[in-house]
Amino acid sequence: MRNNLLLIGLVNLCLSSSAYALSPGEFTSLEYHVNTGVGKTLPYAAKAQTSSFKQAFNFIEFDDELSQKLVTYIDTPDRAFKAESIQIRVREHLTKPRKSKITVKLRAKAPEGFGELSNYKKAEIDYTKGKAAYSVSYDIPYSPGDIDVKKLDMELVFNLLKKNEVVWDMLGPIYEGNKKQFIQTVVMRTNEWEGTLKDDRFSNLEIDFQLWTPYYRKPRVTFTEFSFKGHVSDKAKLEEAYQFLYQKVQEVGFSSGHQGSKTKATFKMTEGFK
Repeated sequence: MRNNLLLIGLVNLCLSSSAYALSPGEFTSLEYHVNTGVGKTLPYAAKAQTSSFKQAFNFIEFDDELSQKLVTYIDTPDRAFKAESIQIRVREHLTKPRKSKITVKLRAKAPEGFGELSNYKKAEIDYTKGKAAYSVSYDIPYSPGDIDVKKLDMELVFNLLKKNEVVWDMLGPIYEGNKKQFIQTVVMRTNEWEGTLKDDRFSNLEIDFQLWTPYYRKPRVTFTEFSFKGHVSDKAKLEEAYQFLYQKVQEVGFSSGHQGSKTKATFKMTEGFK
C-alpha cells in the first residue's frame, strides 16, 4: 500500500511539472521573413520610398507613412545570455514613443526546449528561408525619457527588468555573475513601411518592409527584408502567401548582402563581442 501511494505521488509530481512545459499548441503566432536587396532603388538609410523602389516591387501596394525605431541589444562580451538562449533587445519607437519597450526573448529548436514558462507575451515561430525558429518573449515598456537607447545605463535597464518577477527569475543569476560586463551592440535605425500584396488571395495580409542601417552610419551596411505575421489557424494561407512573396522577390533579382537573422548580424558587426 505504501509503495502504491509513493507511485501515485511521483505520477502526480510529474504531471504537475509537465503542466507548465510548453507544447506545440502554445505557439499560435507565426512570422515569415523574406530577405531582399533593393539595388539602387533606395538611397542609404532612406526615409521615403522612391518611384523606382515602388516600381521594382510593384506587386505590393505600399503606404507612404514611415515608422522609425532605434534598436540595440545587450549581452556580455562572451555572450552569457546567448549561452542560455536568451536575447535582450531595447527598442525605442521614435514615431510612437509610448510603444518603446525592452523585449526579453528565449529561443529553442523545439517547443519542449523551453521548460517551465508562464505569463509570456508571445510564443512564436519565425520562418526564414523555410527554416523554423521557436521563441517566447516578454515585453517590458519603458519611457525614452528614462532610458537613452543610444547610450544605455545598464543599471537602469536591469532595475526595470527586476520588476518583472518571471523575467528576473531567468535573468537574475546571469546578471549577478556578470554585473560589470554588460555592453550594448551598435544602435540600428529601422525605417519601416506597411503594404499589402496586389493579389486578391492575400488582400487582408499586412506586409512590412524594413530597412536597417547603423544609426551612426558605421559600419556602412544595410539589411532589408519583407515580413508578415498571422495566426497558426491560418497557416495554410500564410504558407501560400510566403511562397508567392518569395517567388516575386526572386524575380526582382536584387542581390542581398544579408541573409538570415538581423540580430545575429548586429552582434557580428559590433566590436567587443566574441
